Amino acid sequence: MNKEILSWSTQQLAFNIRQQQVSILDVVTCYLNQIEQLNPNINAICHLRSRASILKEAQKKDAQLKNGTAKGLLFGIPIAIKESFLTKGFRVSNGDPLLRNYVATEDAELVKRIKDAGAIILGMTNVPLFCIDWQSTNFWNGTTNNPHDLTRVAGGSSGGSSAAVAAHFCPISIGSDAGGSIRVPAHFCGICGLRPTEGLLSNKGHLKNPNKPQGRRHIVVPGPFARQVEDLKLFMQVLSNHKEYPLPDIPPVDLHQSAWQGQTLNIAISESINDIPIDEEYLSIFRLFVQQLQNTQHHIHYDQPIYNEQSAYLNCSKIIGFEMGMNSPQIPFMSVCMYLFILLKYRDHLWAKGMRQGLKLSNLEYAKAMDQKDTFSSIYHNFLTKYDIWITPVCAIEAYQHQRAGIPFSVNGQKVPYTKAIASYTFTTAYSGHPILVIPIGKKKNGLPVGIQIHAKKWSDQRLLDIGQHLEKLIE
Repeated sequence: MNKEILSWSTQQLAFNIRQQQVSILDVVTCYLNQIEQLNPNINAICHLRSRASILKEAQKKDAQLKNGTAKGLLFGIPIAIKESFLTKGFRVSNGDPLLRNYVATEDAELVKRIKDAGAIILGMTNVPLFCIDWQSTNFWNGTTNNPHDLTRVAGGSSGGSSAAVAAHFCPISIGSDAGGSIRVPAHFCGICGLRPTEGLLSNKGHLKNPNKPQGRRHIVVPGPFARQVEDLKLFMQVLSNHKEYPLPDIPPVDLHQSAWQGQTLNIAISESINDIPIDEEYLSIFRLFVQQLQNTQHHIHYDQPIYNEQSAYLNCSKIIGFEMGMNSPQIPFMSVCMYLFILLKYRDHLWAKGMRQGLKLSNLEYAKAMDQKDTFSSIYHNFLTKYDIWITPVCAIEAYQHQRAGIPFSVNGQKVPYTKAIASYTFTTAYSGHPILVIPIGKKKNGLPVGIQIHAKKWSDQRLLDIGQHLEKLIE
């Protein structure tokens, strides 16, 4: 029974729970056994709630099912939360060593919705230092390993959340993405991940430092992980339920208004972004997927938006630096410290320069940076109006061996800088604010999964998910 429960999709699991074909107690016991067996080696969940309290909640929910008081789309579903969302009673560090023992006293907006939907929170998932990196490691919680190969990274900064789903510690989890922090972990771990339209989901209580204002409001976007697109759709109904949970800063966008009705699609394809080379075997899997697309009724075009990557990369970093600076320690030469941290750790002068400039921006300069973001977004908007979707690789490589950040990768025998191999695919695409879905498309000979990014126009998240579910069938 244990293996059967772990194989169920979230949709199937939720149905079986509602029909009382399986008890919630059995479900959480199954997932807890999986965590206790495998998490010591994978280290996806860094703060696991006590087994006794989880089982007690499961028994209470089973009783609610029997007396007819159960409610919520995720009733009885186990879930893990990225350690950057305030979750009452749990340690939430945001990857900041000064906050590693901070216990949240309230819930982030999306955590509240998850709880109200009846989900059972198992624990918090690991993040990198300051939630900045494409691997999830810090000196107090340790390193998260890829479930497919423990010698490799699970991605970051939502690597713990992605690994938890891939390792069957939970059927769904939540993460966030500024420069690929949902997309890269999904790609590395062989699962699905959605970076929704910027502004669709609330950031309230995410990356929130105690007794300080909400800093990160742009570019960083919360989003879900699951093993199938249909489960992302279910989860998004909860996360984007603005009718039941109206917020003054988010319009009541109906997710279902953008549904796709199966029409023929105009699809743009790019084999790389910003001319960064892609691993040859990954590219061959990508091309095989495109060949399968060409056998459908859809129209395929090789095209990509044209823009100045360096300018976009710099301005994106400025905005992030400014908004991170709101909660940074007010110490002399803080901007120099940030510059040196990024430069020495990631060996990326442009990123370091943007973060340093961002920390020093005046209100006027910040407003100008946001104007430049709007101008850049129009480039992607126009491109994604011309095409229904745009399909690209997620980054240049599959999950890589554990290494120190900043060390260049070898891609087809060519040395490619650490951030170039990943950020060139994920930074400026995040800057635009459009939704991006990652789905797996196959595995390399070494057994490691690879995926694709599917981009769509802003506020068409449901349509994107519908199309992604359609494309999944080409891989089965």
